[in-house]
Amino acid sequence: MDLVDAERHLQAAQCRGDLEALEALLHPRVVGAGPDGVLFSKADDLDAYRSGSLRILQLEEEAVTVRNDGKTGETDLIATVVAIHHGTETVARLRYTRLWVQEESRWRVIAATFAPHAAVPVAGPDVVDA
Repeated sequence: MDLVDAERHLQAAQCRGDLEALEALLHPRVVGAGPDGVLFSKADDLDAYRSGSLRILQLEEEAVTVRNDGKTGETDLIATVVAIHHGTETVARLRYTRLWVQEESRWRVIAATFAPHAAVPVAGPDVVDA
């Protein structure tokens, strides 16, 4: 699976709340940061899906930029997301930036951030059409 496929597989797993796929795609030492700056671990992320405190109802990809450097890579995703977080439905246009590492021929997220994004995405040589 190439890095674009891994990113899209992750998006699909998030939307399905697929714990098995998320377990495989998230590195054991993954750390993430949300828009409030609070850090979360793999266990935190999986627990949110497992408990139902986070449900992604829709994730509409607008653009994804992929930079691959062999054993590491970065994806930068702009998406409109509809989610329920702690019982409150939210619609937001977000930028997800993920650092990936390749181990044993599979890509896994080792660092991630997401934050509100208002600017119109700019096409460039690394942008993959949605």
